[in-house]
Amino acid sequence: MTAQTDPKIISAQLCEFARTNFVADGAEFDEHSPLAKAGIDSFALVELLLYCERVIGVRVPDSHLTGTNLASMATLANCIAELARSGQASP
Repeated sequence: MTAQTDPKIISAQLCEFARTNFVADGAEFDEHSPLAKAGIDSFALVELLLYCERVIGVRVPDSHLTGTNLASMATLANCIAELARSGQASP
């Protein structure tokens, strides 16, 4: 699998996954919304990271799970895109 490297595409994928699995019906949520607004707690974050590995093809190492990278889907997508570009895709 070739990992996705476009942060806009990754962000759209992450937002769709969040809307399907975590965001309450009718709640406003986009790529710049805080992850907590999507209902993403520590357990949901694990699911989101597994989705990144399984579908997007990038494993996010613990060292990249920072407040900055987890501020929103856009910041997480930028982190994932950078990891993919640097060759840190999932095996």
